Amino acid sequence: MSKKFLVPLDGSKLAEQALPWAELLAEATGSKLELLSCYEPPASVYMLPDFAAPPPVYFDQASQHKEMEQYLHKTRASLPQGLATIKQCEGDAGMAILDRASSGEIEAIVMASHGRGGLGRWLLGSVATKIVRGSKIPVLVVNASTKVPPHPKVERILVPLDGSQLAEIGLEHALEIARAVGAEIRLYQGVPHTPIGNPTLDAAVEFEVVNAQEYLDKVKSRYPEARLSTKVRVAGPTLGIVEESEDCDLVVMSSHGRSGFRRWLLGSIAENVLQAIHKPLLIVYNHEHGGGDES
Repeated sequence: MSKKFLVPLDGSKLAEQALPWAELLAEATGSKLELLSCYEPPASVYMLPDFAAPPPVYFDQASQHKEMEQYLHKTRASLPQGLATIKQCEGDAGMAILDRASSGEIEAIVMASHGRGGLGRWLLGSVATKIVRGSKIPVLVVNASTKVPPHPKVERILVPLDGSQLAEIGLEHALEIARAVGAEIRLYQGVPHTPIGNPTLDAAVEFEVVNAQEYLDKVKSRYPEARLSTKVRVAGPTLGIVEESEDCDLVVMSSHGRSGFRRWLLGSIAENVLQAIHKPLLIVYNHEHGGGDES
């Protein structure tokens, strides 16, 4: 049985910003979509449920369940026939998404980062953070504050690297997508600097730039069949990635890359980039090392 891309929805237009990207990836890879909505009982959203008054009658659970089911059917009907299935669950949204993602039937999660709905629905900004931190499969996060075209294109994919094998896990996923959509991949490495103007420090930065370029060229040489370019710049980790992404369509990075002194710890940088970037960001989980950063 082929795996699916899981698309969490909360009934809001902002959350639906993930749909065009999910559709593009599913069709490019021959996969299906699963539209997932998680129903949280109204009592669970009260700050102090033990002391709050009982929910009013109009918070009828059966009615809300039916309303969301209708929404999911309508959303599925807006997609190409046969592309998507629908699923509902009850409980905490983040936990439900992670539970479904661990079923073995899901290839990746595609979700918006700032979706929001009414009382009892989701605040996907916080849910997205929970998913990124807890997922064991790739998560594509689409910034819902940026207008997504109905049919996005992927012509250039940015892959930040830091010289470690862990960070290169993201490259393998980027290559799969690039082959499917005919995109170019830009391998990027940033070299941090301290604006002090000390000759010794400046020389050390220049040395790091040379090493970084040699490393990227070596990685590029492994994939002669792919369209790869390289870029090294002196920039802070997060800002460099965000600025470099401006003329790219998608960013793919490992969430647990690590390397030596003066380079990146991508476990934390991935989350910093997620907060600042406007382009879709695919964060890839590192299975071999159990998802934790090493110091």
